[in-house]
Amino acid sequence: MILNIMIIIVVAIIIIIFLYLLIINFYQKKYYDQAYRPRAIKFGRIPRYPEKCIIEGIVGLSSEKQYQEAAALKMINDRIYPKEDISIENINFLMGYTYGVTFNTIKKDFIPFREPIEGLRIAAPFIGLHMDYFTTYSPNAFISTMKEYISQGYLVLVQIDMATLLGTKGFYSNSELLVGYNRAGFYYYETMGKDNRERKYISKQKLIDATNKLNAKFRKPWRYGFCIFTTREKKKNINKILKRNGNSLIGEKVKSVFSGVQAIAEFGKYIEETKSFNNEWVLQTLAYTREDNAKFLENFFKNNDEIIKASKLFKMASENYEKALKIIKNNSNDEGIKNLRELLIENCKLEEQIGNIFKKVSDCNTN
Repeated sequence: MILNIMIIIVVAIIIIIFLYLLIINFYQKKYYDQAYRPRAIKFGRIPRYPEKCIIEGIVGLSSEKQYQEAAALKMINDRIYPKEDISIENINFLMGYTYGVTFNTIKKDFIPFREPIEGLRIAAPFIGLHMDYFTTYSPNAFISTMKEYISQGYLVLVQIDMATLLGTKGFYSNSELLVGYNRAGFYYYETMGKDNRERKYISKQKLIDATNKLNAKFRKPWRYGFCIFTTREKKKNINKILKRNGNSLIGEKVKSVFSGVQAIAEFGKYIEETKSFNNEWVLQTLAYTREDNAKFLENFFKNNDEIIKASKLFKMASENYEKALKIIKNNSNDEGIKNLRELLIENCKLEEQIGNIFKKVSDCNTN
């Protein structure tokens, strides 16, 4: 009798765990379908391409800051529209990449950016491009389809785990721009770091492993994915971008994940509760992204007084993050933690004001 009850309990627990994972996977897939709008590579299709190919004339571009996807999109844009110069900060604005943050209260992960691939898809039409994202479970289909597109003149953007690429431990998300291939591997431009202007080379197997690891890490419903960009009519009205960025800065709560100023507030609460902080890179990132946002807004919207006000608020937020970084470096005791949270709370107010300004300007331009 007792044995039967124990068996029933174990089976029930297994079923509950299975259903929980099923629900998680359902919502993960739903999110990525909406964000990426992926296209599955057709099963059984045989791509055709020459044995080797290199797209010449690319000017390598990289960033020491975490702006890798924007750097890749700029390289693509510079090749397709060589007479049009667009800055990385402009691309970040269109992507909304540096205009929002998230904090997962279960995993305790604070991410000082928005999702980059979704951002690329949203930004692309405003520079006259359209993004197609292709997915597969097959490494052979992944490799051969990328080769086919490169042979047709398309630059291919692929997300990878940088640690796998370098043969080191850990995990670091990055995006590389593939520009050529031969039988054994691919030529690419490194988007991370300073002055990476020379082409590099990665073996076919290492690219497969690095891509698979990244997609597994983020629980994407495919093993391999990449994107290409084609031309389209350029969108000129950026009201939707302003509104999206405004909403992103203000944020919301979706289950265990907070975004925008709500994420910053929850992050501050978590720091005070645990009385510990080991995320200096987060403060560094928030400081330079807010400073870059301020400079971009000041130059791009120089005739809009409301946006100029927002740029000044971003500058103040950047200075506060710098102060917070200095405090925590010099004093990580209870007093330092308390002062850090106070600065985060102050920045919540500043970034909420910026979000409301963006929404107000967007609504005024629409009406």
